[in-house]
Amino acid sequence: MTAEIGVLMTMEAAWHRVPGGTGRVSIELARALSQRTDTKVNGVAAFHLTKPSPDFRPPIEVKKLLLPRPLLYETWSRTSFPRLKVREYDLVHSTTIVSPPATSQPLVVSVHDLAFRRFPDRFPQRARRLFERSWKRVLERADAVLCPSAATSADLLAAGLDAERLHLVPLGHDPQIVDKEVAVGVRERFGITGDYILAAGTLEPRKNIQTLIKAFLEIAPRTEAQLVLAGPTGWGTTPEALLQPVDDTLKSRITVTGEVTTTELAGLYSEATVFCYPSLLEGFGLPVLEAMSYRTPVVTSKGTSTEEVAADAAVTVDPYSAHDIAEALQFLLTDAAAAQQIADTGYERSKLFRWDKTATATVEIYRKLI
Repeated sequence: MTAEIGVLMTMEAAWHRVPGGTGRVSIELARALSQRTDTKVNGVAAFHLTKPSPDFRPPIEVKKLLLPRPLLYETWSRTSFPRLKVREYDLVHSTTIVSPPATSQPLVVSVHDLAFRRFPDRFPQRARRLFERSWKRVLERADAVLCPSAATSADLLAAGLDAERLHLVPLGHDPQIVDKEVAVGVRERFGITGDYILAAGTLEPRKNIQTLIKAFLEIAPRTEAQLVLAGPTGWGTTPEALLQPVDDTLKSRITVTGEVTTTELAGLYSEATVFCYPSLLEGFGLPVLEAMSYRTPVVTSKGTSTEEVAADAAVTVDPYSAHDIAEALQFLLTDAAAAQQIADTGYERSKLFRWDKTATATVEIYRKLI
């Protein structure tokens, strides 16, 4: 019988104001590991008086430290305190780049991307400094570093990580079953009728929503489709700023939903005519995988990890070219047969990425360390 591995996992991302992909990965990986018979997983987080939003409630027991997040992140990135109590665990897994101090047990760190280095002007200065200090700590402390894509692997190697500690572990997605009545209800809730182009994710500069809106304005005279922007507002932009160049007539065809539940998002994916994700940089690109799993044809960025995830199951574009994006959207909106073929190919490819596979690959790395 295989010995059980005790894992102490950082779950602070679940309490972030906008948990985003990092929070989602923390939750789903913890869930997949907790369902295995060979791992016992507990969490640790900063001191909080409130619970995370329902979609980001950790599926494992989480112990609270005495420090609130801002102070905890500062001390972890600058010092060797506060240390975690790890006697009953075989290893510590930090699910974000802000990792705890090294202990007597091996430290695994998940680094999703180094976007703060590639696009420093697109991050708040305080966050950028925190991430820079945290990356240096990862290089000093980590026994193993997990990353989700070859694109991120290349960035980590270029930033000084040795290949022996680097492990590529793709992420997963387990799609929900979407009841037709629920999907129709989601349409009604957000005032969506007919065909629509969906973009999902946190509204922030590197998601490149401004260029997508320009592309939509280019094709708007040739289609009746709507544009739906689903997701919370992050930093560096607002819905009002994004829509400022759009005239009132076309504004009525653009819906900004704000934060949505996972059930609402599943309904939006399943009903969308096209999903467009022209992000400039991602560690992986979960929304692309999610859209494919709901049989929605995808348009995404060339030369990024999202192209890596989609492979030949999406239309890829130059994310800096509104015209390129517009042409791809027009193609999928008007050629139903081509759109269906891409949707079907994407659906089959999405089956390659499941959270239980991510958990299995992660446990294999754990075993090499203990």
